[in-house]
Amino acid sequence: MTLVAGDRLAAFEILGSIGKGAMGEVYLARDTKLERKVAVKVLPGELAEDADFRARFEREAKALAALSHPNILAIHDFGSAHGHYYAVTELLEGETLGSILKRGPLPERKAVDFTMQLARGLSAAHGKGIVHRDLKPENLFITSDGRLKILDFGLAKVETPFDDDGDSETIARGTKLGTVLGTVGYMSPEQVRGREADSRSDLFSLGAVLYEMLLGKAPFAGESAADVVSGILNAHPSIPASARIQPGLVRIATRCLEKNPEERFQSARDLAFALETMSGIGRDPAPPEPREEAHSIAVLPFVDMSPRKDQEYFCEGMAEEIMNALAGLPGLRVAARSSAFRFKGGGQDLRDVGRALGVATVLEGSVRTAGNRLRVTAQLNEVQGNYQIWSRRYDRELEDVFAVQDEIAADIVEALRLELGSADSPRIVRHTTNQEAYDLYLRGRHHWYARSKGALSKALGYFEQAAAKDLNYALPHIGISDLYAVQAIYAFLPEEAARARAKASLDRALALNDRLSEAQRALGFYRLFFEWDVKGAVAAWERSVELDPASALAHIWLAFNAWPDREDASIAALKRAIELDPLDLYVNSVAGLILGFWGSHEDALRACQKALDLDPNYLVGLYAAGGAYSQLGRHDEALEVLGRSVMNSSRAPFNLAYLGWAQARAGLVEDARALLDELTRRAENEYVAPLFLAVIVAALGDVDRAFDLLEQAVEKRNCWVIVPRFPWFDAFRSDPRFTEHLKRIGHPDV
Repeated sequence: MTLVAGDRLAAFEILGSIGKGAMGEVYLARDTKLERKVAVKVLPGELAEDADFRARFEREAKALAALSHPNILAIHDFGSAHGHYYAVTELLEGETLGSILKRGPLPERKAVDFTMQLARGLSAAHGKGIVHRDLKPENLFITSDGRLKILDFGLAKVETPFDDDGDSETIARGTKLGTVLGTVGYMSPEQVRGREADSRSDLFSLGAVLYEMLLGKAPFAGESAADVVSGILNAHPSIPASARIQPGLVRIATRCLEKNPEERFQSARDLAFALETMSGIGRDPAPPEPREEAHSIAVLPFVDMSPRKDQEYFCEGMAEEIMNALAGLPGLRVAARSSAFRFKGGGQDLRDVGRALGVATVLEGSVRTAGNRLRVTAQLNEVQGNYQIWSRRYDRELEDVFAVQDEIAADIVEALRLELGSADSPRIVRHTTNQEAYDLYLRGRHHWYARSKGALSKALGYFEQAAAKDLNYALPHIGISDLYAVQAIYAFLPEEAARARAKASLDRALALNDRLSEAQRALGFYRLFFEWDVKGAVAAWERSVELDPASALAHIWLAFNAWPDREDASIAALKRAIELDPLDLYVNSVAGLILGFWGSHEDALRACQKALDLDPNYLVGLYAAGGAYSQLGRHDEALEVLGRSVMNSSRAPFNLAYLGWAQARAGLVEDARALLDELTRRAENEYVAPLFLAVIVAALGDVDRAFDLLEQAVEKRNCWVIVPRFPWFDAFRSDPRFTEHLKRIGHPDV
């Protein structure tokens, strides 16, 4: 039955019809609770009677509910009333991309902008394990202010559960092999064949949409569906030179449309970054040109060419070892790991890479393992002239990996004709000669950089195995200490339990080698957050910088401690960290926190936004940006990014506390109290740091109770107690009791 103006579905009053599609009719409605206009999508009666269509409708609603991203349609409610199954979403004003493309191709700049937004939205979906499987211009909406929104997740497949506890079912079972889902013309070859479609299938569809935006026609066409399918499986569409599309964009579109998923971009995030580096989006207006050093180089992550594609950790380790060996050479500047690794996956114009990183040469390569055999190819390129300086293939036994790394570093030096003085060749410092321990450590590092809660658990396991394989291997112990420190900071574990395990590993690492920059950095971390020895932490980080002046992490943590007579030193260390690793998500996000400590909230927001431009779901960037927005009184934006941090952290107590604090500051008292109640209930069955309760209570105005909770936080040794300039301490700061608190814990900011 068609709805008419005045009909109601729960709290939603129908105002009129917007349009009709295959999966239902969409109505303009008024949310009578929140007094806003919304869109209500209703499943038609004949489809509502079909269990499969109801399941698909519910699947779309749950997929949208799992996501919170500016480039994905937001859902407000879902349910049934009076025999109608409905979903309530935000109301969009504008038109579909399909309607726009009926008028012809888009300007290149606009096509890149829309593709960038699409890639960011997909990155958020894929990060939740959601594969869309039906991307096409009709499912992409362009709002009146130029924002792209991804619609219709009705065919979405969910690859992983949304929750970390392992008990939740995924919202959709994988489609059986042989079942074809999608829209002919935008389907990937694997979809056409009825095979399993993963996130790379969406990237093929994105490539087809990009092609159509650039040329005004779909890449695969024919008089019948069979002709289109044949083109998808066999044709290789090209973009003619007469179209005057810049070469970097042509390469990106072509790579998306590769028949073999292994030859496409391996993630939407990598694709977005390739677009950024090609177009300049997400970078400063004037990207750094290569500096005046005699030689400069970026070592990109090697590409995994192994049959099972399970050597990514090894490829990263190979590149990092070569990078570290070259970094110690006089006369050679080496781009930092995190910035260079933003170009993971290849496909970028090397001239763009050179400009983004400020280097004159780029090393790229690939790794292939088969049984005990190892094949490494390496290629050194001069970026300004876009030519190859040399390339070489190394075939070895797997246990010869250390020798291969040494050979590649030596060949680079010879090719660049560096003046090495008395040194014959760069040598990689070997912290272990045990191949198995080294392999396990690389696996741990790979998961450590992923930084999710599940990945941290895997990293810990690998570090512990590596330490057991070689009792004299210091690096795994440093990794273990760092991991327990992080778990204490975000209160995944009670601080005292984490402290004991962090100390045991740190003591072992320092006993093995206290001259490692990483060991001193970990020592500073331990002194600050576990011992509350602020000046001792600074001394350790100064030593870390002394041992490795090129370590951006050592500099950013040296900048972290804020008290009145350290402002100049803090800002100088911060600037040096960003200069060393300008594209590092963590460095830019922590820089935002530090700038906020010094009251520079606009600058803080810019630093955080630089990280979020690279990864819109990066948790540290989200909560740091939320704090800056709140301090600037931009409460709606603060709540939006902090809400995303809560979703992306699976409602971790730390992120809930930050959101509750911001809600209280924004005057949303009931919302803040609801989060406080949730944390209080959870504290009955799991560890919730008392400080997380204290900051919401203080922001709600109950300062006496907040100080009682702060006393409990001191007793429990909650880590953030020692960072008094963290924004959520604002409500405490004007009270004389806070000065006494700082004196009691020995903080110099008194």
